[in-house]
Amino acid sequence: MAEYGESGGVRALRAWADEAAERAARLVGQGGEGSPVSAEEFESSIAELSRLRPLLDHDPELLGRVTLVLGGLLATRHATGRGTPGDPERARRLLEEVRDRTTAAGERMAEDGRRWAATFLMMVSGHTEPGRPAGSPPDFWSVFDRAMAAGPEGAAEEAARMAALAAEVGQLPVPPELQARLGQMREVLAYMSKTDLSDPETLLAMLPPDLPFGDQLRTMLDLVATLPDTADTAGSADPAESAEPCVLPVPEAVCQEPQSQSQSQSEADTTVTSAWLAAVLGLPDALQTGDPESLNRLLQRLGGQLDRLPTGHGRASEIENLMRMVLQTAGPLGGSRADSGEAHGQIASIAEHFAQWTAGDPRGAELNVGVRAHELFTRMAAEEEAENEEEYLRLVGEVEALERETPPEHTFRWLVELVHGTTLTAMADRTGDSAMLVRGLARQEAALASVLATEPWVPQEQIVALREALRAAQAALGDTPDLMPDPAPPAPGAATGTRYLAALTATLRHSTTQDPADLDAAISGLEQVRDDIRQGRAPQLAAPALWQLAENYRRRLDRTRDQADRDAATDAAMESLQALAGDVVLQAGSDHGLLAARSGADRGVRAAIWAASQGRVEDAVAALELGRALVLRAASTSRAVPELLESRGHHDLAGEWRVAERGRDGAGPGAEAVSGAAPDTVPWELPSSLRRRALDALGRREPGGVLFSTPTVDELKAGVAEGNADALVYLLAGGGGTPGMAVVVGPDIGTGVRALPLLSAEQSGPLERYLDAAAAHQERPGVPAAAQTWEDALSDLCDWATDAVVLPVISGIVERLAENENRRKDRPGPPRIVLVPCGRLGIVPWHAARLPAEAPSDYVCQIMVISYAASGRQFLNTVRRARRAPADAPVLVSDPTMSLPYAELEVTALQQSLYPRARLYGEFYEPPAEPAAAGTPGDLLDALAGAPSLLHVACHGSAGPNPTTSALRLAPDGDGPEEGRPTDLLTVTRLLDRPMGEQEAPDGPLVVLSACETDLSKRDHDEALTLTTAFVASGARDVVGSRWATRDSAAALMMAVFHHYVTVEGLSPVDALHVAQKWMLDPERQNPGSLSGSLLDELTRGPDLRRPATWAAFIHQGHPGPSTTG
Repeated sequence: MAEYGESGGVRALRAWADEAAERAARLVGQGGEGSPVSAEEFESSIAELSRLRPLLDHDPELLGRVTLVLGGLLATRHATGRGTPGDPERARRLLEEVRDRTTAAGERMAEDGRRWAATFLMMVSGHTEPGRPAGSPPDFWSVFDRAMAAGPEGAAEEAARMAALAAEVGQLPVPPELQARLGQMREVLAYMSKTDLSDPETLLAMLPPDLPFGDQLRTMLDLVATLPDTADTAGSADPAESAEPCVLPVPEAVCQEPQSQSQSQSEADTTVTSAWLAAVLGLPDALQTGDPESLNRLLQRLGGQLDRLPTGHGRASEIENLMRMVLQTAGPLGGSRADSGEAHGQIASIAEHFAQWTAGDPRGAELNVGVRAHELFTRMAAEEEAENEEEYLRLVGEVEALERETPPEHTFRWLVELVHGTTLTAMADRTGDSAMLVRGLARQEAALASVLATEPWVPQEQIVALREALRAAQAALGDTPDLMPDPAPPAPGAATGTRYLAALTATLRHSTTQDPADLDAAISGLEQVRDDIRQGRAPQLAAPALWQLAENYRRRLDRTRDQADRDAATDAAMESLQALAGDVVLQAGSDHGLLAARSGADRGVRAAIWAASQGRVEDAVAALELGRALVLRAASTSRAVPELLESRGHHDLAGEWRVAERGRDGAGPGAEAVSGAAPDTVPWELPSSLRRRALDALGRREPGGVLFSTPTVDELKAGVAEGNADALVYLLAGGGGTPGMAVVVGPDIGTGVRALPLLSAEQSGPLERYLDAAAAHQERPGVPAAAQTWEDALSDLCDWATDAVVLPVISGIVERLAENENRRKDRPGPPRIVLVPCGRLGIVPWHAARLPAEAPSDYVCQIMVISYAASGRQFLNTVRRARRAPADAPVLVSDPTMSLPYAELEVTALQQSLYPRARLYGEFYEPPAEPAAAGTPGDLLDALAGAPSLLHVACHGSAGPNPTTSALRLAPDGDGPEEGRPTDLLTVTRLLDRPMGEQEAPDGPLVVLSACETDLSKRDHDEALTLTTAFVASGARDVVGSRWATRDSAAALMMAVFHHYVTVEGLSPVDALHVAQKWMLDPERQNPGSLSGSLLDELTRGPDLRRPATWAAFIHQGHPGPSTTG
């Protein structure tokens, strides 16, 4: 019986130990996958295994297993940042015990177990930063630094130990990417264990044979070895003369004898060589992983090595130039325009460095050609973004000249041809020249074929993938399936960019072959890219890759009609828009934000149409809100970042953000976030680093995160009710023959979707003709025929608006309101509609839609109150703002250029009849009171900061192709142009980027822009980047802007009547505009009581006020309710 009881107890103990070890192993695996493991889970399992270990002496195999899992669990807890200070040492003791065959835990341990113990030992070796996913390979540079800090003998010992561990771990079935990193570490550490790094030859020996640009690097390092020492490199001729006694008040042990010149020079050479090693091994690793933070760490490492050199050391320029070259990859890799701008500013210094460094050496001359090609490519990209056609074409000429001067056998001939081919495709994209596009693609493909054939050092996989994509594009453009390359799936462990290129190639192949297998391969490849993106790799590819995935699912849906494909397309599109929103808020200014946002609006509309057609109205609204007004939302998000960081416990980051913002505010209007570097120095971190860290801490990539939470349908309904309106209506245009759509949200009418055939591109002829007529009228403003053609086109547009939207949508809303017995009884007045027109539909004056002949009124604005909004989010912001009494602190601005004949009349009449206490700005022939200032952009920004109740601006305003040129023209700031920019423009950029408090004011002013084209953008209609929307985003409660130029007395009359109803009658701004436009249309109109003098004369003998051209330009954005609210 005793034996039976003992045997049963052993079995029970073994079962307990097996189950406990299995539970702990699952925790280790969970931590290794990056999934969160709580501190309680760690502690409970560690305590259980610790109790078991002393009980297992009778079973060496089970003891070894429990010891290994316990050591691994301690290592995992340490690596995930949840450990205790004693975890690393305790884990090391246990794991070494497992690896020692003379111990009870190690005598029966299998080889794979010893290798896993080696893996966990690397995790607690001090070379893996706590907080990284458990199982991450050690950071090579941590290993390198610890080895170097240990001195010559210690370095060899530490390097040999880590190399041995890496070799063992490499024998495990780990992923190919980890195998490659461990192999690289093993090779380099093996060299470190045998020699020092004081000479370039050692570095050359350590370079992997297939290192990209390895031959060019060897050329540069050979040149380094032949450079003569300079006086500031070698130091004083007599070390004793330059040595200074130690006189610092520190302990004696800190003061060391001065080093000899040879010792100092040797250490400097080691430092420079280490910098080269960091650059040539760190940069390919960063490009492989697609992690911008790895570039940041590399810059900081190089900066630290630069700091180790004596001041003025002759080789410091080498490290500085390495830092500049690292910067060149930052923009493309991370997507920050600030990073790209910093890199662009360093290009000339790189070229100058190589020109000086290689002067007189034919090998160096080859390098100069490569540097020059890169310089031209970067400068052309910048000029293309700036739309500087003249400078761009001049640079194209330089590229062509460089190609003529570069012999066919030149090492960098392929790079010159690649740049030329890229230039041709960019020009063809702008001009629509298909023949040029084909030539450009062919030139690029030939250049890559050449480098593959002649230069074995290039990264074969990436170059092959790019070449295949170019060949596929040529075949698709030429509709020549026979030229289409065969499928070539990327190898396991391929970089994310390579996977993306392969998926694009498969997509292009399907467009030509229509083979379902090609489309399936493209979708599968893009899903792998999606997995990489979700793990933080290649963030710059997130938005385009996910959108391409959505497009491919839609293509497959055409064939399968599978609901799963329909849902997958919408889901991928939503994820793409979320990624794009993250890209926009990463930018440090509205100009850069717009460049990142331009694809978002159109994609948001398309995703919304997809979602709405599936009945997913909530997703349709979210898509519109994600893709629309991205720059406006990014501006307000940036102001809220410090408070959001504080709420999440990131107090240090919040402080850094505030300091950086203060520096940016002091740098002048539109300045980018400062990087901390003076213009003649190289930054030690990416300009985007702080912004990226802060936004990542706030979940920049998290769907529905705090940064990009979109309003729900219920929130919009509540906002409509709070604003005492009836409906919020999104208007979406369809592409080609696809009908457009209206998404209607209201507290009394619910939520609905309506297809609108006349909003398709094919049925939008009147809108196209109006755009053409408006462009011709703007180019020839003084030509009567052009003006008449434009006015005729406007009239036709007003008729089209009725059939397109008013009859099928607006009238339906009115009917449903009339039939609804439960409609809010306290909602006074006519129906109130807030329109959010998307894309080019934002150009249409929907309030001026002409009603059918049998209707009792002529235009929509006579029977209902129409307001506009850039987005649902911006609408909600204005609804929550309280109104300021307009007469309390008004500011009136008259045209400082004195070129608008009725501007002074308008402002003078307002001051004398309605706002006698107003502060005046601008120029007057006969000022009614002394102007406060000349009316510069700075004056107006200061006035806005002073919380005015009203800002009325009567001056020139214009819409431009970007927020730098959409502006009010005022008096010039300062003495002249600033860095080539005029200083008399108050641009959208300056409005959005002006310093503002983190907390939005509870109320806001009324802003009236009695100027030309203040609610119009020439290009980015969907981004809603107009002066009107910028004032709303900057805190205004209500803004009145204009869609086209209004230069005659009609505008002055309408503005005077509008202000009468705002101030004397006490109407809300939206109602005052509604009544003023009805007044303009009334043939029996009378003086409301505030018109006098010249304006009263204009009433009797002025222009015909009933024409839409005279009154329909003005629109309202802001709070849609009557005066009884807010």
